[in-house]
Amino acid sequence: MDWFLMTVTIVSLTAAAGFGAAAWRSLDQQRRRSAARVAALAAAIDGEEHSTPVAVSSLFGTTPGAAVRGRPLITATVVAALAVALIVVVAMAGRTPGAQTAAVQETSPLELMSMHHTRDGSSLTVTGLVRNPRAGPTVSGIAAVVFAFDRDGTFVMSAKAPLDFTTLAPGDESPFVVSLPNVGDVGRYRVSFRTESGVIRHVDRRSAQSARS
Repeated sequence: MDWFLMTVTIVSLTAAAGFGAAAWRSLDQQRRRSAARVAALAAAIDGEEHSTPVAVSSLFGTTPGAAVRGRPLITATVVAALAVALIVVVAMAGRTPGAQTAAVQETSPLELMSMHHTRDGSSLTVTGLVRNPRAGPTVSGIAAVVFAFDRDGTFVMSAKAPLDFTTLAPGDESPFVVSLPNVGDVGRYRVSFRTESGVIRHVDRRSAQSARS
């Protein structure tokens, strides 16, 4: 649970405790007032020598609406508690596994370790190696996409192919091979990595890899 959800949870619990305490105080005050009224009526009856007969229902009965005067506060307490619970549910629903994975992926992008190309007639084949860093999440359904441009920088065509290992756990590597048929003259090309959710950010580690060689 991140700091946002922890903060919302603490605020929710504090608000629920405050509403509950307010409702309890209100009910306690109502009980005290009711007991005081009964005691006052009993004292008045005992002190009169010639009291006028009064129906029991009129003496101890509840006046219309008196029993429900405390209910608005209870209703408001329940509504407020439900509203707070709804906020927590919406906040947690917004933090879906896919969203959490995307957030982690932003801080731990894939690493392009190597990339080469070969020409066979009018076809261009791009091969390479990509790695999921040890701090990254497990990513599934990955495909490599190659975009080809001519010498003027104009887009020519693109092609996509899944990685040899489409699911990469933290620290895993996978080769990829993407072929572009009938591509003609290509001045440059670039690669990106995608899943069904969209583009996965990556960083170029080829220079670091060459320095180690």
